[in-house]
Amino acid sequence: TVAAELVPVRGLVMLRDLLTPQAETSAALEAAREEAARGSTQGVQTPVRSQGRAVLAVNGGLFGAFTALSLQQASNSTDPRVFYPVLAVGTGIGIGAALLAADEWNVTTGDAWYLSAGPIWGAASGFLIAAGRDVEPSSDRYSWGVGGGLIGLSLATFALSRTSMDDGDATLAHSGAALGLVWGAATQYIWQGSTTTTPYTGMGYGSAIGVVGAGVLATQVTLSPSRVLLIDVGAGGGALLGAAAASPLLFVNKDQTSGLQDAASTRAWLSITVAGSVVGGGLAWWLTRDGSPKPAAAAALKWGTPSAGIIGSTPTPNGATPVYGAVWSGAW
Repeated sequence: TVAAELVPVRGLVMLRDLLTPQAETSAALEAAREEAARGSTQGVQTPVRSQGRAVLAVNGGLFGAFTALSLQQASNSTDPRVFYPVLAVGTGIGIGAALLAADEWNVTTGDAWYLSAGPIWGAASGFLIAAGRDVEPSSDRYSWGVGGGLIGLSLATFALSRTSMDDGDATLAHSGAALGLVWGAATQYIWQGSTTTTPYTGMGYGSAIGVVGAGVLATQVTLSPSRVLLIDVGAGGGALLGAAAASPLLFVNKDQTSGLQDAASTRAWLSITVAGSVVGGGLAWWLTRDGSPKPAAAAALKWGTPSAGIIGSTPTPNGATPVYGAVWSGAW
């Protein structure tokens, strides 16, 4: 409350306070405080719970559909009036179970993709192993696939109950399964000494060992998805280089009567290819490692390191022209 004759004076005092730096700072702090208070109730973007819900639902639906297919194959029914409803029910059960799990637990995208590696690669391993063992009737092979998928799902769930997984862990699990599939096939070919048959058994056991081994490794190490993919590229490139280097073995000691390569040459070519894949993957892992050099490594660098690219520039009337070359530099 201000007396009428003091209103002009009080107005000047308030204007002076408003224009001082202290008043400006106080106003900024008050505005920030009001914004924070308003954002806490309206504008704060909290992380969405169970971001991997969609991934989990899609993979759950696929595994449910595969389970329904195995049931239809086991019944030896060819009636489409039975097949499609059973397929729809299986898919629905898989999606529903995935959505219930996502509502019960906070499932990230990394968790969802890691969990999907268990049933997907487990089912593939079971089916391939059954095919390699010539399980008859052939419809029973789907049951082997379902059993392998359930085992993989159980192992992945147990791992997730111990720790949370990120995208790199999920990529590592799928990558290990894929590499195991290829290396398992190559191992069976090396054992047989021939590439004329489909290596179902090797692919089945290889993918199973790969997904389990990579899944366990993912709980112990931390890798980014890009680094895992670079290691895969290194393994693939090493395999191609090894196959190219050993390709002359495919043109010697060939049985002219049958037109087939002998077992020794085939085993040698495949062994060099697998060795190149291992070396390429290991080299990619070493080149993409993080961290500063160890003291011993730093001491070894005193002899210098090579480098290539732009090592200088030459002034010209049109501007500086880069000088390309290779140098060897270091601290002595």
